[in-house]
Amino acid sequence: MGAADGERYGALQLVTLNMKEKKVEVNEDALGRLEKNLRKVGAQKVAVVSVMGAFRTGKSFLLDLFLRHLRYEKKLSGDGVAEPQPQAEVPERGGDEAYPLPAWMTDAGSTIEGGAEGAEDGFRFKGGMDHCTEGIWVWSEPFVRKVNGEPVALLLMDTQGAWDGNMTKEQSATIFGLTALISSKQIYNINMQIQEDKVENLAYFMTFAQAALRKAMQGCSKQPGDIEKPFQSLDFLVRDWANFEDDWTMEQCKEQMNKHLDKHVNPDKVVENGTAESLQRMFDRIGCHCLPHPGLKIQKAAWSGTVTDIDRDFIRFIDDYVREVFTVGLTPKKILGSDLSTETFPLVLRTFVQAFHDAAPAAMSFTQAMTSATVLLAKEKALKSYTMKMDEQTAKAKRGMEPAKMEELHRELSKDVEEEFKNVTILGDDKARDSAWESIHERLGTLYKQYSEENDRRLEKALIAFGNIALIAALLFVLDRVSDWTCDWWSQTCRDLSKLMFMAYFGIAAYVGFFAYRLYSERGGLAASAASMELWKEVMRLCGVYVELGKTVKMKDVVEFSKKSTTLMQETLQQLSGDKPIPGGEGKKDK
Repeated sequence: MGAADGERYGALQLVTLNMKEKKVEVNEDALGRLEKNLRKVGAQKVAVVSVMGAFRTGKSFLLDLFLRHLRYEKKLSGDGVAEPQPQAEVPERGGDEAYPLPAWMTDAGSTIEGGAEGAEDGFRFKGGMDHCTEGIWVWSEPFVRKVNGEPVALLLMDTQGAWDGNMTKEQSATIFGLTALISSKQIYNINMQIQEDKVENLAYFMTFAQAALRKAMQGCSKQPGDIEKPFQSLDFLVRDWANFEDDWTMEQCKEQMNKHLDKHVNPDKVVENGTAESLQRMFDRIGCHCLPHPGLKIQKAAWSGTVTDIDRDFIRFIDDYVREVFTVGLTPKKILGSDLSTETFPLVLRTFVQAFHDAAPAAMSFTQAMTSATVLLAKEKALKSYTMKMDEQTAKAKRGMEPAKMEELHRELSKDVEEEFKNVTILGDDKARDSAWESIHERLGTLYKQYSEENDRRLEKALIAFGNIALIAALLFVLDRVSDWTCDWWSQTCRDLSKLMFMAYFGIAAYVGFFAYRLYSERGGLAASAASMELWKEVMRLCGVYVELGKTVKMKDVVEFSKKSTTLMQETLQQLSGDKPIPGGEGKKDK
């Protein structure tokens, strides 16, 4: 889809899974494009909604519907941050009136983007038995939306069918593990109903993830209960659900969804509840939504994505779910309590992919990935805190800060950052934490050097703001000297103007001199001399600028302006002194 700035967005394959060599690798070209787009949107935080599950369960079709909804709300917001739109009044389920097509579904046209062969405006899907997605894909356009009241860059992610016939258990766990680690909301797309084997598929990853966390917590200053759950939101999305009665309301249907979820993930209602307990410990939120069959035309290989072919009851449920996906349980991506930003997202993704590079996850690789990720986020948080506070303080001292005060400020801010760092979760022992702080402390020193150099430049330019009035004073002084030899001895008008010029350049000199003296008193003669030299350079520069500007001005206009200015200045001087106009006379001015 073409963007307003000419950028053409599309699905990018971020991660490839090489079945033959059993390797997981980052596609650096694709990640580079995404990284560029994340920088452009301006949002600081990232949220990732991912869909995974067995192949041919409609993941890409679902994501294309998500795209339509997000594009529609973006269009309504104009250039602003998109917000959830209220749902129009619709007929109750169970009645005779058909559910209308929602505006977000029809606004972009009658055909869903990914349905056509070679489609580039969506995640490509098609009917039949061939699956289209290989590896982990992401839509290249970040959608800036309000999430919990703040602008967030939202990414949509599509994954190769985990637990399909072509993947081993270890490879499926790799896909699930990677998407869980980088997703704010993970949608587990399954067919017909939640079955025990579907939940058990998650247990393999949960087993080594929990073992890794226990190992990482050894020697950590925080207790497991003090650390947020490693994963955020998990939705079981059941497709082709056939158990809704035709006369049921939406409330009755949702009650059935909740009961179905409890049957499989509520530890109090599951006989063999080990997996259910693991899921509850690892995820902040677990939900379930069931969708009826979208219609017989949809599953045919020849279907091209025509919206009107979709069953209206399916549209009712997907309309409800799409709105829920981007509101309920969606938060910016966090890793053990630390926000993932648009800057750190590519770094963290590389870290996690490296941990699973052999497509066979293990507790040790997961531990290393989580430790590296928490260190990266801790560094970013510390450096952002330092730069924000330093920028705030230096902005108050527009003409620079005394070097001693600058150094004292650096020590205070470094101490504040260290205290904040102590409260940040970093997996690993004290050695890992100490190493992270040493790296941060070194970076703070580099930042301080940069701020110090900028402060020195400000000190040198402490008087540079007086460049224009200093130039005016110099010009008036020269004109006054010229008038001494040309007209003061015979013209009263010249003498009056000379008095006015003297008052002006003497006042300017006194004004600038006051600030120069204050600079000398506060920072010494060297700083005052450097600032005075910079002021002189600025005056010379302005001379050149105004000379070039003067070349474009007509002489006739200058003469006319000079006459008017002379008359005005003479009248002003007479009003100030109380003198009456004198047509002429002799004598020198009295200074």
